[in-house]
Amino acid sequence: MNAGSAPVVWTDRRFYLLLLAFLVVHAVLAATLPVSGDEAYYWDCSHHPDWATYDQPPLMMLAPIPFRALLGETRLAVRGPAILASFLIGVFLLPLVRRLGGGAREAAWTYLVLHATPLFFLGSFYASTDIGMVAGYIGATWAAVAIAQGERRAWWGFGIAVALGFLAKFPVVLVLPALAPALVRSEVRAHLRTPVPYLAAALSAALTLPVWIWGAQHDWINLDFQLRQRHNPGPVTLVHALEFFAFSAILSSPPLVVAITMAWWRAWRRRDHAWAALLVSAAMPMIFFPFVALREGIAPHWAGPALVLATVALACTVPRPRWLVRSGVVFGLALSLAIVTALLLVSHILEVDWPFAGRFRGKVGKSVTAAVANDEIAAEVGRRLRPGEMVASESYTNVHLFAFLSGGRMPTRLARVGGGMHGLASLYWYRPEELRGKDFLFVSTRDGLAAPLSEIFAEVSEEAPFLIERNGRVVRRVFFLRCRDLLRPEGTFTRLSSGQ
Repeated sequence: MNAGSAPVVWTDRRFYLLLLAFLVVHAVLAATLPVSGDEAYYWDCSHHPDWATYDQPPLMMLAPIPFRALLGETRLAVRGPAILASFLIGVFLLPLVRRLGGGAREAAWTYLVLHATPLFFLGSFYASTDIGMVAGYIGATWAAVAIAQGERRAWWGFGIAVALGFLAKFPVVLVLPALAPALVRSEVRAHLRTPVPYLAAALSAALTLPVWIWGAQHDWINLDFQLRQRHNPGPVTLVHALEFFAFSAILSSPPLVVAITMAWWRAWRRRDHAWAALLVSAAMPMIFFPFVALREGIAPHWAGPALVLATVALACTVPRPRWLVRSGVVFGLALSLAIVTALLLVSHILEVDWPFAGRFRGKVGKSVTAAVANDEIAAEVGRRLRPGEMVASESYTNVHLFAFLSGGRMPTRLARVGGGMHGLASLYWYRPEELRGKDFLFVSTRDGLAAPLSEIFAEVSEEAPFLIERNGRVVRRVFFLRCRDLLRPEGTFTRLSSGQ
């Protein structure tokens, strides 16, 4: 949206006030909405600082530590790093759009439109590795645009941003092709005859050392997980790719996606190296992840960097047709409001006598109870827990959520029975001698775990399940098993060896 002859409304000061206003909104929502199991996982990891973790790099796992010191064991402390990262994305937008010919007005327009999309708005205060990675991705793109314009010092910024993004989540490396349009210019290739790009690369590599140190300590299991274990490729199909595009479009507002795609194409036709660096950076997630989706399912939030950068292109060109942009904003705001309202009123949703029977009602109950009943389950676990016992579950989300809901007072341990690849960081926190001989109250939403637990405990006895009821019907069952004298913790409760 070029200024043209329109009066200047947005100044730098007003733009930063806008960022602060959204920071307050994010903080209020973060302190209000219930914490998810994944968020509790990051919170618990911050209580066990290490170079990295089994399934994630360390940045967003360590980031809650200063927020916890300031705010205590609260929802706001858990989500503080995400709120800071979304604020930094806004800060990076202003210098980025200036290099593309815009100003505070275009930066503000970008940030406002992004908040009309559920993907960005909800992700702005939800604790995740993605929001940290997106901040690094946007910072690296800003540096790539500056490099394309001949700014040699920007190599330092590119190296630091990529490294910090890498410490948040590995897919930040998809920003590297953004350098290709810059290197087409002879002026930029001349930078390669100076030490700056190589020193910046060395600094970037040094900043990522925590990942490699943890890997060397644990037989590179973290890299094996990322490159092999977490993937479950099936036959080639377009289903997963189509799902990725569909859900990404819905969470980004379909009319806005159309407008953004048109803006991307208009900007590409400029044949400008700086613009090409931005557009290549925006396109990479939408090229790479659908390719991966030919064999396995891909989460729609991985389109986050593409959404932010393509919205920059929309803001810095003439956003047309305007009715498409306006309808996209309305759709996105309505969907975001509906999601937030559902989370706030989740208890009441379960009490509604849904007019649809069978499968739909079952899906509603299953998805909603995962958010509403956790406080009740944690209270029941605390009531049943005996002195000297610890709590265990095969679900990493339950294990860490119970710990968070108890303010860190409930001793919880993950027991890897029945499979599962994610959230296994806690298997590297405790040595076998710290677990052997301990008694546990095992909590699960799955039945049939008595047999595998009997193989590692001296005695296992089942207790009456805990039933979650809404509107006169059972929507969730929680099973309890009393497990005495852990004989063989290796492999199930820990992957460390004695004395390690």
